[in-house]
Amino acid sequence: MALTAELKDELARVEVSKSNIKAAELSTILRFCGGLHLVGGKIVVEIEVDTTALARRVKKDLVDVYGCDSELAIISAGGIRKTAKYQILVTANAEILARQTGLIDTKNRPVRGLPAALVSGSKAEAAAVWRGAILAHGSLTDPGRSATLEITAPGNEAAMALVGIARRLDVIAKVREARGVYRVVVREGDAIVEILKHIG
Repeated sequence: MALTAELKDELARVEVSKSNIKAAELSTILRFCGGLHLVGGKIVVEIEVDTTALARRVKKDLVDVYGCDSELAIISAGGIRKTAKYQILVTANAEILARQTGLIDTKNRPVRGLPAALVSGSKAEAAAVWRGAILAHGSLTDPGRSATLEITAPGNEAAMALVGIARRLDVIAKVREARGVYRVVVREGDAIVEILKHIG
């Protein structure tokens, strides 16, 4: 677990200057750890992350890329929740944000995979998608013969999209499904090194 925390901390500090790269990363984070809710007939975007560094990055990028203000709340550890979580809420212009980041389509229907623009984007955008996915729901096991990089996806479509994007970075990833949970797995040590090199 320490290795995962170290990796996420390092990735949350990667400097990104181009807005399309920030948008690719942010759209992926929203897809992998965000949710849409209807409050009083209006769409609200809720993002739940597990580190302060990532919460700050998401808040900052929401303003930089989409001009969106958000509220940050801390959900304390307790019960089955072992660690604190950070919840970012976007209420103003949330529907526009959801459409721009590909959470919903033009008819306001939830998108199940990743936006087509990300799946067919540039190599730099592909790297940003993977960085976002790892920051959102990635884990890295200790190095050794069975080193594994694993990302828990919100569904099969998002998992398959991530596998396709990995292929564009010359990395082989596979989808594993267990009890309705879809995970994208990169197993080879060299492949893990390759993808980490791409993403920062």
